[in-house]
Amino acid sequence: MAMPEYTDGVLELYEITNDESEDYPEERLKYTGLRIWYRELAVYDTTRAKLSADSVEVTYKLAIPQYKKINSKCICLIDGEQHEIYNIAHTTTKDGFKESELTLKTPAYEREVIDDTERTE
Repeated sequence: MAMPEYTDGVLELYEITNDESEDYPEERLKYTGLRIWYRELAVYDTTRAKLSADSVEVTYKLAIPQYKKINSKCICLIDGEQHEIYNIAHTTTKDGFKESELTLKTPAYEREVIDDTERTE
């Protein structure tokens, strides 16, 4: 039995929030305090082609230790770039380890980061 290795990089997880006190609320990002190591997965040409037909540009496909609080209202910051979560699948590896597989895409637009005080470099 082989334990999964998450050594390809680290993502920082942000939640998309709306400031309802404004007349025209804008989506902003709030840091969750989570830095998660990931393993990069292959994105097959057929998958990429199908999503491109729907104007979805896949940037990464990642595996992380299972985390069920992650959803499409989250943004992953990798190397200073924002990536929207397109799809999440909670799976179990052949050796019985629970993982979450994230398909990330280019964001529709860059969101402003708020409440970044908890973030550590």
